[in-house]
Amino acid sequence: MFRRVFLFALALTVVAHAQDAGGSGLTVRFLAERAPGNLGKVVLAAEKARSEPFELPINHLSDPRVAPARVFSIRPEAKDLSIADVTLPDAGKSFIVLLIPAVAGGYQPVVISAEDPDFKPGDVYFYNHADKPVLGYVGTSKFILAPAKGQTLRPAGAKPEKYYDVGFGVREKEGDRALSTTRWPVDDKIRSYVFFFVNPGTKRLDFRAVDEFVPPEKPAP
Repeated sequence: MFRRVFLFALALTVVAHAQDAGGSGLTVRFLAERAPGNLGKVVLAAEKARSEPFELPINHLSDPRVAPARVFSIRPEAKDLSIADVTLPDAGKSFIVLLIPAVAGGYQPVVISAEDPDFKPGDVYFYNHADKPVLGYVGTSKFILAPAKGQTLRPAGAKPEKYYDVGFGVREKEGDRALSTTRWPVDDKIRSYVFFFVNPGTKRLDFRAVDEFVPPEKPAP
């Protein structure tokens, strides 16, 4: 999994942007599995309210955006057309929305509470957008995911050298087939998102990972 040098600077921008959030008091960060090159900027819309235009990122989470309501749509800046309809849970004020390409076009949103105590720094969220079950391990923690399912995993069993053995595979009729084996460094300052999907170019199952820097909690005054 790649750790990018700009993550810390990006996190500082995120914190500053979130502090300026107002309106509904609901903030959302977005991450798309992939996006067409001609999509351009998008806006969040609910009734007559529209956000400032922004680009949907695929390699990092967006800055926090103020949601106009708990139910809103994502639309191209220049078109009155919804590419995703998002419904936020009744509880909570801060969310992460993963955008998974839908068969009929547009996106299927996956909403995660950014305040979820069960999704901590160091954890990994896996989403299976493939047409077959996927499985794997991070250290001694294991998972099996059916298609169109997501799961948070807390890695365990790090090596003394501060890394995890990591492996992914796909479950096929003939048996389980390995996709990748690698090592991930132990890092308790990031949360990670891993997408499994059928690569449009190769038509084979593939995956990619995106890291999110989580700023340390401020000590109580």
